[in-house]
Amino acid sequence: MANACSAGIDTGFAALDFGQMIVLGLVQGVSELLPISSTAHMRVVPAVLGWPDPGSAFSALMQLAALTAVVTYFRRDVREIATGSWRALARRETGAPEFRLAVGIVLATVPIVLAGVLLAPLLNACNSPLRSPWVIGASSITLALLLAATEWFARHKRTAGQATLRDFILIGVVQAGALIPRGVPLRVDPDSCARPGFQAS
Repeated sequence: MANACSAGIDTGFAALDFGQMIVLGLVQGVSELLPISSTAHMRVVPAVLGWPDPGSAFSALMQLAALTAVVTYFRRDVREIATGSWRALARRETGAPEFRLAVGIVLATVPIVLAGVLLAPLLNACNSPLRSPWVIGASSITLALLLAATEWFARHKRTAGQATLRDFILIGVVQAGALIPRGVPLRVDPDSCARPGFQAS
C-alpha cells in the first residue's frame, strides 16, 4: 500500500479515484454518527482494501463536511445557544445555561486546536507513525480499557448543567486524543447531556 508524498507531506488522497473518494465519504458520513471512530475508519478501510492512506488532510476535510452537516441539522439549537449567550452577555448573566455551555464548548475546543497545531508536522508527514495500523490498534485497545473502567466506576449522576469549567477543559484535553485515529470514540451518556433550558427534539 504505497503512500503519495509531496515535499514530505502526505498527499495520498491524490492517488484515489472518484469512486474511492465516494466510498470514503460514505464511510465518514456513517461512522461520524455511530459510536465508532470515523478517523480510524478513514485509515483502516483503505488499509484493508489496499488503497493509499488518504492522509490526515483528507480526513480533516471529510470531518469538516460532516461537521457542516451536523451543524446544519442542529442549526436551531446552535442559534439558540448563540442568541442566548449574546443576551446573557448583554445582561451580564454569566451563569445563564446558554452562556456557560458556549464558554464550555470554546474551552473544550482549545486543547485539540493547540495539539493539532503542535502535531501538524507529524500528522501530515508521509508515513506518519500516528497513522500506523499498529498505533490505531493499540490506541483502540487502550481506550476500550479506559471506557470499561469508566463504566465500571462511574455513577452517572451528574448532568451537563452541573459541569464546571475544569470539566470542559478536561473533556477538551481527552478529546485531543482524537488526533490519533482510534477504533472506539469517547462515550457520552445521552441522559447526562440534557441542557437546562433546552428540549430534546
